[in-house]
Amino acid sequence: MVRLFNILLKGNAVSCDYTPENSEQAGHVVMDINTKELTEVSYSEYEYGKKLYVSHVRKKLAEIVNMTELPKETVAIWY
Repeated sequence: MVRLFNILLKGNAVSCDYTPENSEQAGHVVMDINTKELTEVSYSEYEYGKKLYVSHVRKKLAEIVNMTELPKETVAIWY
C-alpha cells in the first residue's frame, strides 16, 4: 500500500508526495500528464533502493489525472 498526498496539477504536470506502508518517510514524484512518464523522482528512504512503490504511485497518478476534480489524497493498494 502507498498513500499519495499533496496532489497538485500544474500545467502539464501532476505531482504528489507519497509514503509507503504507513511509514513517515515520504518521497516525491512529478509526472507528465501527456506521456504519463515520471520527470522527477525523490525516492522514500523506506524503499531501501528497491524502488517498488514508485511504479504504483505513477500508475495511480495516471488513473486520477483524468478526473474532473483531483483528490487531495488517495491510496494505491495491490496484492
